[in-house]
Amino acid sequence: MLSADDLGIFLEVARRGRLTEAAKHLGINHTTVGRHISRLERMVEQRLFAREPSGWVLTEPGTRLLAHAEAVEAAVLAAREDCLQGGSMLSGSVRVIAPDGFGSFLLLPGLGSMVAEFSELTVEVVTANRHASLTSREFDLAVTIERPEARGVSVRRLGDYQLRLYGAPEYLRRVPRVLALEDLPAHHDFIWYVDEALGAATFRTLYQLVPEARPRIQTNSIAGQIEAARQGLGLAFLPSYLADRVEGIERLTDVDAFVPHSYWLLTPNNLDRLARVNAVGRWITRLVASTEGLELNLSAS
Repeated sequence: MLSADDLGIFLEVARRGRLTEAAKHLGINHTTVGRHISRLERMVEQRLFAREPSGWVLTEPGTRLLAHAEAVEAAVLAAREDCLQGGSMLSGSVRVIAPDGFGSFLLLPGLGSMVAEFSELTVEVVTANRHASLTSREFDLAVTIERPEARGVSVRRLGDYQLRLYGAPEYLRRVPRVLALEDLPAHHDFIWYVDEALGAATFRTLYQLVPEARPRIQTNSIAGQIEAARQGLGLAFLPSYLADRVEGIERLTDVDAFVPHSYWLLTPNNLDRLARVNAVGRWITRLVASTEGLELNLSAS
């Protein structure tokens, strides 16, 4: 009979790709992890992983087993939550990873309403513009700026927004007025992300819109970009739903330069039955719906 413990260890190796990483996360020795995987392979009479130089990669039988293991994990988590809560007030912890701008300027300022609604819940907001791996499952919910191709997560579009150009009023008065997009680089400095941080196509938007742009100030932080623009150091290409509310900068209106983008909401398949995760997901959806400049869009594509 397959063991739940073996399946749990199998899931960690599948998600992390290495025995040592799985062992570190589980708090056990890597040889113990190896024994569990070997026992599971004997039980199913199939090789579940191919041992590649890059790590442990699921074989076809391993990929088929993954879906069943995740279903077992989801059932165990749901049963544990139901027993602990007894159907009463939601409690526990929910970790949300989100892009810097969305997390810092929307989620964190809005947490007061969530705490008032779910007083026993703990919410962890981790802001990062580049998520190294969505398969490691070190999150309960994730907001991303591109639709990922990650396995084992449910994905839906959350909302649409626009990136637009902003500068300090004094800066915009100082530089020559420009009416054509292609003339912007000749007269304006730009504030943008550090090139090495451009892991998503969204962060390359400036160069797609203004190919000759040469950023003078580069920072991975939206707050840093806003402050640089406020100090008159150039034009920043910012989400309009947050930049329109910031004092000390204003939208460049002479050139109608904007690019539409979307946010996506991800939930690991093993967690989408948990009441606390669904509750926070619904709260994020309501927060987007109530934010001017963000258009709620719950389509799947």
